Amino acid sequence: MRQLLLILLSFLCLSNAFAQENVKSDPTILNARLDTNAQIVGGLIVQKVEWPAENGWELLPPDSTSAFLLVSTTFDSTDFVRTATLTYLIMDTGALVLPALSAVSPNGVYTVPPDTVQARFLPQEEGLEKEAARPLAAVPFNFVWWLEAYWYWIAAGVALLLIGYLVWRYAKKPQEQPVAAPEPERDYYQEAMQAIKALRADALWERDMKGFYVALGDVVRTYLTHRTGLPLAEQTTSESVLMLDQKWTASQIESYQFILTRADYVKFAKGSWDVAVHRDCLDKATALIMDFKPVQDV
Repeated sequence: MRQLLLILLSFLCLSNAFAQENVKSDPTILNARLDTNAQIVGGLIVQKVEWPAENGWELLPPDSTSAFLLVSTTFDSTDFVRTATLTYLIMDTGALVLPALSAVSPNGVYTVPPDTVQARFLPQEEGLEKEAARPLAAVPFNFVWWLEAYWYWIAAGVALLLIGYLVWRYAKKPQEQPVAAPEPERDYYQEAMQAIKALRADALWERDMKGFYVALGDVVRTYLTHRTGLPLAEQTTSESVLMLDQKWTASQIESYQFILTRADYVKFAKGSWDVAVHRDCLDKATALIMDFKPVQDV
């Protein structure tokens, strides 16, 4: 029995060594490059991969990670070189490692070292420098000019005084106005849930994807601003995520960032998503609204 185990271990070690020998790294054959080394959360980064245009070569599709979401992949080729353009959506900050790339060829597996991207939040807007203060020019007072400039204010003042006198002199004692019934309190929770239900049933993304994400983002921001008292409707997505740290749970922050980053991608980057992403955003928005449901409605 011991001899059989030793034989199996030897076979596994040899298989592992053989597999490592077949994995090759040669930038002259399989090469990858980025368009930049600094990006922001919610931005796009493009990676281009080149390999020989020979039969038998196949680029293995990379996997999306928690830091990068693979948005699209396009291919191009010439007589000698094939090119793949990979577009990622950045979902995190810091030094982020892109997914590994590998290509299978008749001579074995080629790979390239993963690139690192420095991702950050949007920088704060800088204020504009003011013009230097200059003293006002001294102009001598002229009564005629003053009348020409303010005659309508004088006439309006006299007319108001006259109207006030007539009202005081001739007006009757005003009757007591009936007390108006108080308007019912606005139910933000029901409004938000009905808006989510209407967006789901109407499938607005089929006609106007940007309009769908604008409406969804407004519903989420308006309701959460009312429930938490935080100025979410007045801030960008990155500013809101920073402010929510230590205030919400990690799951709530992740759902909020998931919805708003995809809405920003459609509104500002003119991107698009499939139906599964639309429904996922609606589900996360529903769960997030229910997390902050008023106590009396539970």
